[in-house]
Amino acid sequence: MECQRMLVLVICLSVSGMRAVIAGNASRGLSTWNLFREDYLSARQTCHTMGFVKQQKANCNQKDTIAFDAELKSPLKGLRSGQKIIFPVIRENIGGGYDAINGVFTSPLSGVYVFQWTTVVTEIVSTDTVLVIDGQRRAFNKCNSRKANNDSCTKITVVKLAPGERVWIECILGDSAINDDKSSSFTGFKL
Repeated sequence: MECQRMLVLVICLSVSGMRAVIAGNASRGLSTWNLFREDYLSARQTCHTMGFVKQQKANCNQKDTIAFDAELKSPLKGLRSGQKIIFPVIRENIGGGYDAINGVFTSPLSGVYVFQWTTVVTEIVSTDTVLVIDGQRRAFNKCNSRKANNDSCTKITVVKLAPGERVWIECILGDSAINDDKSSSFTGFKL
């Protein structure tokens, strides 16, 4: 109720300030405008304090921005089924969610996340990978270069995560290889 009274006051001051300016009394109009601005800021702060005004959405510099981009350091050969693929070269790690030692992203905040990973196979092999969330296989990426002898495979998926949920890429086919370390990567960000 207090917020409504403050807003009515602000509107009244605004109208009276406009009338003064229209009537040609510039000095009174300027004074009224200053009062209006002070009352508006006071009313806005009161409304915010009482919970009627929510905080504005974050910009890229705020602490709820989460994003990472990592790539391989060298080609991988002889990958086993169930083996975690570690992308140790970090290009970005905003929010600190990605661990280059174990290849796991841990969600610092709940929300909707986008994950993308690319594997490049140049030998005559198949390399199938999967996005894993806390042990549950979620999205698959099949890369088969048996005919072309050069294949780049990318998968993008959207998932909803709770704080603390862990995400990684895992090989699901034995005797696999990822040959191009510069083009093979794992990326994620919070929408």
